[in-house]
Amino acid sequence: MEWTDMIHYQQQMQKIMRSLLPVRKATLTVSECEILAHLYLKPEQNTPILLSQGTGMKKEAVSRCLKTLYEKGCICKQRNETDERSYQLFMTEIGLAELKKGYESILQPFYDLWRSSGKDFEMFMQYADKLAAHIEKEKGNLCEDEVL
Repeated sequence: MEWTDMIHYQQQMQKIMRSLLPVRKATLTVSECEILAHLYLKPEQNTPILLSQGTGMKKEAVSRCLKTLYEKGCICKQRNETDERSYQLFMTEIGLAELKKGYESILQPFYDLWRSSGKDFEMFMQYADKLAAHIEKEKGNLCEDEVL
């Protein structure tokens, strides 16, 4: 593939991604919503390390989000009884309400695009799933020092 074609595709992807950004400002960031959603969907994976692994976010980013979510009252911490150095995280009622509001804001552009493009959107998302799986597989096969 020619580099000019690749630039065109890169620009098209940016256009799509910009159109899917939330229209209105939510209380939570996209990353905070992602962590709360992970806690909601997989409550047994409720430690910072498991959240980092499950979301693919760096540990530092997870720590910053958890600090903010704790300050906003969206999560509570509970010391692990068997290991005093670690703790488990739980979503509060405030967190659940904020997650719902946040995702309404974040997902509205997706629903709008889906309504306007129907099957094309669904096919695109199926291919996006395949590409994401390919990226995850390749991430496991690459060394961090390897240059593409």
